Amino acid sequence: MGKYRLFAFDLDGTMLQPGGILSQAAANALEKAAEQGVEIVPATGRMKNFIPKSLTQLPFIRYAITSNGAGVYDLRTGESLFSCLIPNALAVRVLQMLEEYPVYVEFYTAGDAVTQQENPRIAVEKYGFPPEKQMFLKKNYRLVDSLSAFLTESGICPEKINLPYLRPEIRRELWQRLEAMGGLKLTSSVADNLEINAEGCDKGAGLRGLCQSLGVDRSETAAIGDNGNDLAMLEYAGFSIAMGNATEEAKKIASAVTASCQEDGAAQAICDYILT
Repeated sequence: MGKYRLFAFDLDGTMLQPGGILSQAAANALEKAAEQGVEIVPATGRMKNFIPKSLTQLPFIRYAITSNGAGVYDLRTGESLFSCLIPNALAVRVLQMLEEYPVYVEFYTAGDAVTQQENPRIAVEKYGFPPEKQMFLKKNYRLVDSLSAFLTESGICPEKINLPYLRPEIRRELWQRLEAMGGLKLTSSVADNLEINAEGCDKGAGLRGLCQSLGVDRSETAAIGDNGNDLAMLEYAGFSIAMGNATEEAKKIASAVTASCQEDGAAQAICDYILT
């Protein structure tokens, strides 16, 4: 076995090509790392049941950090190994506030996604979803009449509340109002979305929770990412890699910088830093 026992990787903008595609080079590199005894762990803002089958069907991928660290799962058994949920009353307040705006809202719970009945149908017409965002509407949703009413009645504590596409002026206003509310962790995986978790919840906390469950020291971990919701994971990992297309903040945190996503930089990074 090499220096690292666990390798955590972001999906969109990192391991996956545009359109959510896992390249053959990336799949081969991941397989070689697994053959060396490295635990291969997707770490994503997506909920568990929206991780592409190109990854979940790989026999060596057992664990996943999902919803920005709010849900860490054993994919073989479905067991939750770590969770960091938004308190129900706070989540209801958030959703009631969001009802004031013409925005697409969804929340994740136990690996699934919930949104309002009409949302997928009117995403383009009312919310302005551009073509490259429309793949994120293809979730196996539970559809409800009102998100806030459903949460109030069910008592569910969401893993994450997600606003996948926002116009800049609305995004700025919502960020300010949500930040003032307190008790929340706000981040983005791309420049035009807004992701809401419980305070203290991030991919770094999820990685720490998984490491504790598996008995892996942080010095034995490596991680790769590209954007705001990857920063805490890059900070926690013993060795961190930023993509060539990463934000400047991610590059400053990282131990190394690889090529861009479009150049299969994640596959290159595995060969350069993980394989021995």
